[in-house]
Amino acid sequence: MRRSGLADRLSRLLGPVLRRLFPQMARNRAVMDSISANVSANLLGLGNAATPLGLEAARGMAKKSPGVASDSLCMLVVCNTASIQLIPTTVATVRAAEGCASPFDILPAVWLASALSVSVGILMCKILAKLWPE
Repeated sequence: MRRSGLADRLSRLLGPVLRRLFPQMARNRAVMDSISANVSANLLGLGNAATPLGLEAARGMAKKSPGVASDSLCMLVVCNTASIQLIPTTVATVRAAEGCASPFDILPAVWLASALSVSVGILMCKILAKLWPE
C-alpha cells in the first residue's frame, strides 16, 4: 500500500478524522501514517495486512507513555476491534465457498453493524477519557 502511493492519498483523505480521534498523536507523522494505513487496510477488509500496521502504530504510541495504555492507544484498539469494513472479504469468501450465489448481499447489514459498533466504541473511549484523564 505504501509503495503504490495509496497510503499517502488515504492518509490525506482520512487525516482530518484521524487527527480528531488521535489528537495526542497528530504531530507524530510516522504514527499517524501507521494509523492511517491500518485504518485503510481495515476499511478494505484486509485484516491480515492491518495487524502489523496496527502494531507499528501501537509501538509508536507506547514510546510517548511507556507502560501505560494512553487514550490514543485505547482508541486504536477500539477502532481495530470494531472496525468499519467497506468490503468484508473474509465473510464473502466463506459465503462463496459454501455455495452462496451472491456472497456480498450482506453488505448493508455489515456496514450498519460496523458503523454502529465503531460509533459506540469511539463514544465510550471519549467518555471514559474524560472520566479518567491521563
